[in-house]
Amino acid sequence: MKKSFSKIKILHLLHCVGGVEVYVRQITENINPDYIENIIVSQTLINKDKFQNSNKGLIKTHTINIKREINPLFDLLAIFKFIYIIIKEKPNLIHAHSAKGGVIARISSLFFKIKVFYTPHAFSFLSTNSFLKRQLYIFIEKALKTSNTFVLATSISEKNQAEHKIGYSPSKVMVLNNAIPPFDLSIIKAYPLIHSNYICTVARPSYQKNVEMLLDVFLLITNKCNDIHLFIIGAGEYSPSLNKIKKIIVKYNLDSNVTILPWVARTNVLSIIKNSKIYVSTSRYEGMPYAVIESMSLKVPCVLTDVDGNRDLVKDGYNGYIIKNMDVKDMSLKICDLLENNDKRKQFGENAYAYYLKNHLLSQFIDKLTRNYFKISS
Repeated sequence: MKKSFSKIKILHLLHCVGGVEVYVRQITENINPDYIENIIVSQTLINKDKFQNSNKGLIKTHTINIKREINPLFDLLAIFKFIYIIIKEKPNLIHAHSAKGGVIARISSLFFKIKVFYTPHAFSFLSTNSFLKRQLYIFIEKALKTSNTFVLATSISEKNQAEHKIGYSPSKVMVLNNAIPPFDLSIIKAYPLIHSNYICTVARPSYQKNVEMLLDVFLLITNKCNDIHLFIIGAGEYSPSLNKIKKIIVKYNLDSNVTILPWVARTNVLSIIKNSKIYVSTSRYEGMPYAVIESMSLKVPCVLTDVDGNRDLVKDGYNGYIIKNMDVKDMSLKICDLLENNDKRKQFGENAYAYYLKNHLLSQFIDKLTRNYFKISS
């Protein structure tokens, strides 16, 4: 991108955790600071690296009491604090991430002539099986569908949710697929694991990741392939179902076949994925999962549930399998099919890599995002 614009300031509001954190760090560490000045607004970072730009310089950061759960008092205080930050920083554009960031940013922006880029990273109404909560979340999204809000969806599925469920006009919704850079395989050192014949998932034990279903699937797999192991990576920062998952493992007598790992360094995660036979996800909903994109870039085929985000990445029977209707038996059969068929597994992996190169390269993402920032802020 040739320099033909004056520098603009982007204020990012996020709860810094999981895929949202990865997404924002991808932006700040790769976008050209000669064009874009990024400022971070998030909860206090504990045991996390400070945000840097592409020149390794530290990025200005403000702290705000932003939490995942609805809390009227804390949320109101967060809105007041964010209004103060807007007055102080005078940004050209706000980029709000996830439902809570979107709520705070859109309410705060009502007091200013400033546009908001809103990236849901999976709409909040997908996160509950309660009809009343689902309707409440949809109502909030519709109420905050302000004239200055533009949705930057991470997938076609998320775009469709924004237009058909919330009612955004197509002109107010853009799609920019999540992306990652090609990995230097020489720096992905082997992570010390006892088991070499395994499948894996990156999934904090929670309602979204639906690890209970994965254990049901894996129990059927072990009936046919008793030498296979399962690694569940990501139990830590937010894992409300962890104790339940541990009890199921004991109940199914899978103690020697399943290992739960905490959040580990990203290079370690990549090492585990790279040497896995298959990447598996039983999620109930997704935005566009980085772990699946990483698997594709490492030539690892995926078997995933048919939900937003997953279905945007895997083409059934080409670079993996998509499982309809949360079908436990079908998923176990498809995983066993790939475990037993080395040639098919290798071909799916090659197809996954080709799909990644065509659709999810970070360099293309950064260039398109930069152009969208200038377009919307003008």
